[in-house]
Amino acid sequence: MKVEQNLSQAEIKARAQAWFDRQCEISAKALGTYWPVHREWVEAYLLQELKERLIARGWRFPG
Repeated sequence: MKVEQNLSQAEIKARAQAWFDRQCEISAKALGTYWPVHREWVEAYLLQELKERLIARGWRFPG
């Protein structure tokens, strides 16, 4: 996820949600009929990836 420095917090959240949604779509297509079986862990992985990317850009999350 590429984030420009001059975006507002709301814009960054919207882009993060769009990135997450796209990645879930890609994963669902790749896994096909197996998507329901793997959905929970794939979404958890993508959320962690997103969190790490935002932290790398200076965001902080509550404990």
